[in-house]
Amino acid sequence: MKIVLVVPVFITGGAEVMVQRLAVGLKERQADVEVVSIYPRQENSLEEAVEQAGVRLHFMDKQGGKDPLAMVRLWKLLNRIRPDVIHGHLRGTFYALPWAIAHNVPLIHTIHARPEREFTPRLRSILNFFRRKGKLRFMAVSERNRDLVAEFYGLEPDEVPYVNNPVDTKRYYHRENRGDDRFVYINVGRQDGNKNQILALRALPEVLRQVPNARLILVGDGPRHDELRREAEELGIQDAVEFPGETPEPEAFLAGADVYLSTSRSEGLPLSMLEAEAAGLPVIATRVGGVPDIVRDNGVLIEDNDTSALAKEMIRFAKDPELVRRCGAASREIVKCYDADACAERHLQLYQRYCPGKRAE
Repeated sequence: MKIVLVVPVFITGGAEVMVQRLAVGLKERQADVEVVSIYPRQENSLEEAVEQAGVRLHFMDKQGGKDPLAMVRLWKLLNRIRPDVIHGHLRGTFYALPWAIAHNVPLIHTIHARPEREFTPRLRSILNFFRRKGKLRFMAVSERNRDLVAEFYGLEPDEVPYVNNPVDTKRYYHRENRGDDRFVYINVGRQDGNKNQILALRALPEVLRQVPNARLILVGDGPRHDELRREAEELGIQDAVEFPGETPEPEAFLAGADVYLSTSRSEGLPLSMLEAEAAGLPVIATRVGGVPDIVRDNGVLIEDNDTSALAKEMIRFAKDPELVRRCGAASREIVKCYDADACAERHLQLYQRYCPGKRAE
């Protein structure tokens, strides 16, 4: 069986990390897998990890705006590869759709976020039209995400298979003795409006009044990065906030933190949160998307954009070491079923279901 994974661009984001880990996991199982990025090479650690695993990575070099030549290049590439199944992510699905329809090849589209926020109504209607015609299959990234997809598109839950976002649990660890008296909150992710890290900054002044040794680390980059820096300065908390930028090794920062913060407005199943749990961190998160699936007795959920609730919970954890220890242990238990090896195997089983008679190897 030949498998092609299609992603728009390898920027640092949950969907892109998922594709990278899936590609590596499939290759480790001797699967014949190749990856396509619609946009040009980004020269980052995700691309490097895919290629180091021996997976062929192709770039269609799409330019800004409409670029029909990118779709032509993809068509020619798929003609050469002749995949048995195509697995699309984000807008990558739309580029692969014409070839898959013309050649009657199964096309799977993974929905990474709330379905109503994934695309414009027009693009959603295109996806659903071809799903109804049997040319496209939906997949979800968590049980909760599956239920949302099924409800939104009027499907039965068992019509939407789900595979949990994969985590390389072996990479993550926790340092019990950091060597200082700081209490460190951390967020890892793309710094944009949806991730809403500005909420954590606005909660921090109240936290500092009661927990003077509190520190906040915002790992990542994105369109709101400069705005977040300015906000920290305007709030007068710049000395308590670190902006280390994007990193290929978030585990080093997670290992030295005490609590993970997720302030997103919308989520499917956030990989960064699963990575924090693999590092043994408690979680304070907004109650959105699939987040309740992975924040149970290992942390607390707050309502979207509630600054006072976030500050209250940040203070509560800082003042209760036993709560931090107990929730951290629970995080390690929760993340066990999201191990990357098991998730790759589950994907292979689904590919074989859609391609009867084809072997994965």
